[in-house]
Amino acid sequence: MKLRFLATILFLLFANTLVNGQVINVKIEDFVTQHNGFEENEEGEINPINLKEINKRIRFFIEEKYPKIVDLTRNIIWDSYETFLSPSDRHHSHTFIVQVKVKDIDRLKYLEVHYDPYEKKVTGNFQWIPEDEEFYIVNSQVEDLKLLPNLKELSISNNDKKASLNDFIDEHQGFIDERDRLNLSENEIIPLNVGKINKLIRSFSESNYANVEYTRNIIWDSYSTFLSPFDKYNFHVFIAQVKVKGIDRLKYLEVFYNPVTEKITTDFEWIEADEEFFRVPKTDESDESDS
Repeated sequence: MKLRFLATILFLLFANTLVNGQVINVKIEDFVTQHNGFEENEEGEINPINLKEINKRIRFFIEEKYPKIVDLTRNIIWDSYETFLSPSDRHHSHTFIVQVKVKDIDRLKYLEVHYDPYEKKVTGNFQWIPEDEEFYIVNSQVEDLKLLPNLKELSISNNDKKASLNDFIDEHQGFIDERDRLNLSENEIIPLNVGKINKLIRSFSESNYANVEYTRNIIWDSYSTFLSPFDKYNFHVFIAQVKVKGIDRLKYLEVFYNPVTEKITTDFEWIEADEEFFRVPKTDESDESDS
C-alpha cells in the first residue's frame, strides 16, 4: 500500500515532463463555458447547460446498460459538476442521480451516472445486486476511493467559507491569462499567483514538519473544482520537494491550496520506518490497531 502511494507521487511528478506532443482536446475555455452556463436561484437550485438533451442521453444509456433489469427511468436529478485540470490530463463531468423502476420490484431504486460534456457521453459503474435488491458501485472503485484524500478533513469540502461560481470562472480564466501572457502551449499551464502560493507552501512545510530543513522545489500538479446545490469548493495540488534532516535524498510532500481561504493543508505523514512521506488511510490505521 505504501509503495503504491509513492508510485502515485512519482507518476504525478514525472507526468509533467511527458506531456510534450500529447493532445489534450478539452480546452480550459470549455470549463469557463460550462460554469457560465449554470443558473442558480436563491434556494441554491442549479441547472446545467442543455439539461433536456442530457436527460435523453441518460435514459438511452439506462435502457442499453440494464435492459433486463430496468423497466423505465422515472426521474433524473442533476447532482454535481466537477472539473480536473493538469498538464497531462483535463476532463470534466456532471453527475446525475437516476430514479428507476426495476422489474418485479415495487419500490423505486436509485443509481448514479456521469455525463462528459466534451464527448457527450454517459457512463456509469453501478451494478444491480439481486440478493440486496439495490444498485451498488463496483468493489474495485470502492477500494480506489479509499486512496483519495479526505477533503473535509483538509478544510476544503464542507467549509463554512465556500467558493462561488465566479471563483471557479476566475481561477480557470487565470490559467488562460497566464498561458497567453507567457505565450505557453496548451499543456504548459500554470495557475495565477503561483509565486505567492509557493511562499505559503514553503512556510507551511518548514513550520509543520520538524524534520524538514528546507523546501527545494515546488511543482504545481493539478486544479479541481466541485459544484452542487449543497457544496462548492476548489483546490490546487502541489508537490513540494523537501530536504529532510539526516537524509541525503530529497523527499516529496503533497500539499493542497484552497484559493478561497488561502490556506495550505496536507494529509501526508512522515513514516520514519520507510523514510518517506505517505498518505495514511484511516482504514489502515484502524486495522493496525485491531490486530
